[in-house]
Amino acid sequence: MNLPKAVEFAFKKIMDAGGQAYLVGGALRDRMLGKPVTDYDIASSFLPGQIEKIFSGEKTWPSGKRFGTITVKIDNTAVEITTFRKDSAYSDSRHPDHVTYISDICQDLARRDFTINAMAYNPYISDGLVDPFGGRKDLQNRVIRAVGNPVGRFTEDPLRIMRGIRFSAQLGFEIEWETKQAMKTCYHLLSKVAAERLRSELDNLLLSANPDKGLLLLQETGILACMFMFKDKGYCEAEDYQMIKNMEAFPAYRLSALFSMLYSAGFSTADILDSVKDKLIQLRYDKKTIHQILKMLKGYSAISNMDITPFSVREFLGKMGIQDTKQCIRWYKEAQKIHKNPSAVQRAEKASSLLKDIIRRGDAVFSHQLAINGKHVLQAGIGLQNPRIVGEALDLAYRWVLEDPSRNQPDCLIAMLKEYYSNL
Repeated sequence: MNLPKAVEFAFKKIMDAGGQAYLVGGALRDRMLGKPVTDYDIASSFLPGQIEKIFSGEKTWPSGKRFGTITVKIDNTAVEITTFRKDSAYSDSRHPDHVTYISDICQDLARRDFTINAMAYNPYISDGLVDPFGGRKDLQNRVIRAVGNPVGRFTEDPLRIMRGIRFSAQLGFEIEWETKQAMKTCYHLLSKVAAERLRSELDNLLLSANPDKGLLLLQETGILACMFMFKDKGYCEAEDYQMIKNMEAFPAYRLSALFSMLYSAGFSTADILDSVKDKLIQLRYDKKTIHQILKMLKGYSAISNMDITPFSVREFLGKMGIQDTKQCIRWYKEAQKIHKNPSAVQRAEKASSLLKDIIRRGDAVFSHQLAINGKHVLQAGIGLQNPRIVGEALDLAYRWVLEDPSRNQPDCLIAMLKEYYSNL
């Protein structure tokens, strides 16, 4: 296994000083799977202070020193080096109360979450792979299995439940039976986990290669109903989650589709939006993401109910923007395919065709593209006595342009406005 020069340098520095060093965690797992790796973790027998001394010629960060981790920057590559350790109880359901440094790599691996993350590798020694829990076999068999007692692993840090499901979605692996049963037993412990950590895992799951697989597992283990607190427990069929997989891999788009599926039964649109906003705030999503998700839900509702005409598509495009309009149409089409509604699929295809024509022609669809402004309206003698009429006139002109983009000429619009207000 070829390693980056920075990682090889770190190995040699530690070994030349008489210490043990192993590549561990996700870096080793992904290298064994032939996947690209950006973050490298090394486990070492040396104490944090010894690591700082050995790498005194490099830039180091002691931010994780409390838990035995020193980050070393080597040739612009950050390498985290952590002392072999054994953890105590996890009172905060995230970090061990204290750590005990040890000299045995196998004991260090015993504290890790899943077997595929509990291997160690050193290219410079014979039998360089240390695999006390069968991680390599589980990689080959495409299985997610907890190290040791799964209930114990999940009780220590409940977020491991979400991590295991996220790994299953990212890698396309199955979760071993006993591990899955422990997830069903322990999922309620996720209430102890910080919202930001849950959000991060959910986003990574949604953006994975198999979000449908991950969401089904969240549903099967009871996590989905627990996280989103919906009345009907949100049971969806496998094909419903397939729709999310077919959406563009962007958190706001996939979250919009997920919320729409989970909250649609028995809720009014206002209820959906209020419930979604509350949950997004609880999960610590930023205001921009929350705004876009609510916008997408409104857009999906609108496109599901509107007549598909050139005017309605221009109006929709003006409100939503090009990218969000494309996604709403795509979302609607995928949903109707899944629900085997051919007439609605045709509506989506018609909307998509009209959208392409509108974009190709460069029709004016946004209010800032209007050929006139308030100054033109006042110069035409409209709104001089009542300035509020100026805004009304511009709104009217904008609607006329949406109906027929060829009207977007100053002379044409002013003439139409003069005629309209002269008849009032």
